[in-house]
Amino acid sequence: MMRISHYSMVGWLLAIIGLSILGLTGAGSDEIWHTQIMTATAAVAVIALFWASRQHRLETELFREKDVTDRQNALIHERDGVTRTLTRRVFITRCGAQLKIAPASGGYALLLVDMDYLKQINDAYGHDMGDAALRHLATVAGRIFPDSLIGRVGGDEFALLTECDSPEAATRRAESFLTALDQTAYHAGRPLNLSASIGIAFGPGDTALFDELMQYADLALYQSKRNGRAQATLFENEMLRDQKHIRYIERELRAAILLNELELAYQPIVTAEGRLHGCEALVRWRHPSRGIIPPVDFIPIAEQSLLIDLLGEWVFRRACRDGVEAGSLFIGVNFSASQLKRDDVVTMVESVLAETGMPAKRIVIEITESVAMNANDGVIRRLAALRALGLRISLDDFGTGYSGFSYLRAFPIDSIKIDRSFVIKLGDSEADNVLITALASVANAMGLSIVAEGVETAEQMLLASTAGCKLLQGYYFARPQPWSDIQAMLARGGPVRIRATEAA
Repeated sequence: MMRISHYSMVGWLLAIIGLSILGLTGAGSDEIWHTQIMTATAAVAVIALFWASRQHRLETELFREKDVTDRQNALIHERDGVTRTLTRRVFITRCGAQLKIAPASGGYALLLVDMDYLKQINDAYGHDMGDAALRHLATVAGRIFPDSLIGRVGGDEFALLTECDSPEAATRRAESFLTALDQTAYHAGRPLNLSASIGIAFGPGDTALFDELMQYADLALYQSKRNGRAQATLFENEMLRDQKHIRYIERELRAAILLNELELAYQPIVTAEGRLHGCEALVRWRHPSRGIIPPVDFIPIAEQSLLIDLLGEWVFRRACRDGVEAGSLFIGVNFSASQLKRDDVVTMVESVLAETGMPAKRIVIEITESVAMNANDGVIRRLAALRALGLRISLDDFGTGYSGFSYLRAFPIDSIKIDRSFVIKLGDSEADNVLITALASVANAMGLSIVAEGVETAEQMLLASTAGCKLLQGYYFARPQPWSDIQAMLARGGPVRIRATEAA
């Protein structure tokens, strides 16, 4: 409805008053006076009518322009600036309305589409290339899923709501999308080779509620990522049971941390001469009813929430308390990618070192090669801050991520640990013999320590040390063990004793 401003109202009021006076003024005894009054009143009314009419026209134009601007702004806020797909808020609102309408076919399929390795594209070629990749994905989605709602709901995540006859039909269309996305595209002369992971939920079969559809599609998407990416996974009820298991582990692990029910085991790292050089701290969870729960069963769950920060702090504090009186022994502590995403990790390390009195120079922070490959500027900055405190950084599982020697120059590290998958082939694979020799030569030339992990035989020990690995770790020397056993080794002195079962 058109609003009338204060000035227009005054104009119209003057006009009405003038006309009213004209209407009320009749013939009087003084004709001259009467004529003058009528003339003046008529003039006021005409002027007021002209002013009010002009003001009304101006305001009409202003409101019309404002309406156009508002519509343009609404359109801008409805569409993502890069891909022109719906924004998250608008997509969710429209999906909620769409689900209230009975579909012409079997039902609605909600697909969560996560572009694989967008960060690597941005890091390698710049954000312009990354934006082009996002636009290409959105274009392919619009072609494969016409007349569907498509929104960008995260940095590298899209969502689609489309009508489908069945869950199987939705899966086939998702696979058609992946096939089309796999076709090489080009931007600024560079090839774009893209893939995506997809989670699918179907309504009303799985649920008729949008929030639950999103939850189920997200569980299916997580399964696609766990299975190797570049695939589509349809939600199954078994995934809900998995989710309940995850919630159980989270609850129990939180209690175990707060009640100090976790343990650390330490695996020795020895010199080529067999002398104890350091230990890697490994967390163990002895559950009161379920017994030993392997780290692979609870650490990935902790990494999905801030629980990893509590767990990481517990491990670091316990390792520092155990090792503070261990002379010059180095203690290796594993840090996850999730911990390094937050600045609090540096503050936590400073606080624990001050609390325990552990010298920073005797702590080695171990990060996996995959963490290094996916590290952003913030992670690198935090690692540099930890090194500035005096801690050392070790690149664990080197070789599994195919990062190459370039990371040894560009990343802030002090040592590398060659993955056991290479070490166990020593003597059997000439290629692995040459690889480890070359890697050791490069690392030694750069002043980096190099550790061969997973040493299980005397032959592997000999070949690894001959290749240039000055530090060794593996079951040939010792399995992870309580800190009291490490203390006994330190008290005994001399070379680390080879495990009797292996020596035999």
